[in-house]
Amino acid sequence: MSNVIAFLESLGRDATMAAQGQDTYAAAVDALGLDDEPRQALLDRDAAALGDLLGGRLEMMCLLFPADGDEKKDDDQDDSDQPDDGERKESIGFSARH
Repeated sequence: MSNVIAFLESLGRDATMAAQGQDTYAAAVDALGLDDEPRQALLDRDAAALGDLLGGRLEMMCLLFPADGDEKKDDDQDDSDQPDDGERKESIGFSARH
């Protein structure tokens, strides 16, 4: 199966290979020397079948949980980013003149 993954990586690196004609694509798949199932899945460009053969997941989720005691309270806000009354706040900007 590492041949299948390497082939898919090469398709990802070089999109022109995936856009070539079916004959060129089939020749590249045949050159891998795969078993029938992965070979047919690649020829059919069947992502679901390839995922099943490679043990891929149907869904992937990312969840974030804040650490305990990491909540910011309104009265504990850090005002160090705010300029003092005596400080002048400067910014870089461009103005267009006509």
